[in-house]
Amino acid sequence: MYLVDSIRPYRDQIRHGLGLLDGNKYWSYSLWKAPEGVAFDDIDFSTPEPRFMQSAGTGTALAIEVRFVEADGAERQYCVGHPGTDYSGEPSVPIFNEVKIYPGEVFDADEAADIYYQYFLTGRVPEPYLLRWLDFSAYEDN
Repeated sequence: MYLVDSIRPYRDQIRHGLGLLDGNKYWSYSLWKAPEGVAFDDIDFSTPEPRFMQSAGTGTALAIEVRFVEADGAERQYCVGHPGTDYSGEPSVPIFNEVKIYPGEVFDADEAADIYYQYFLTGRVPEPYLLRWLDFSAYEDN
């Protein structure tokens, strides 16, 4: 559904959606900008938006990923993390199905809502959070 600030403030709507994540019935949340001048009911959802923020997990332990179109035109996806944490070795915290992240990449719904809200306002992840590039090239069809 789309965000409308006449119901409740944007940040509160985002927090509510993230708080519903239970890892079972509700396991993911995404935020992306709708195409300019296109009504919500007229959006073609078969064409994915190349810029978005998404999460999987639960309201108490979720991962945040963000996808940007970089200055060179490449689409790159990142996992958001806390600074000052060890990102060596293999990710070890299970979030959803086979998805594993580093301990420093686990967020609760409150902190995640602040990150989502800043992304909603600016299109970027706020400082001091880190971005770890997710290299999906091994999964792409050649």
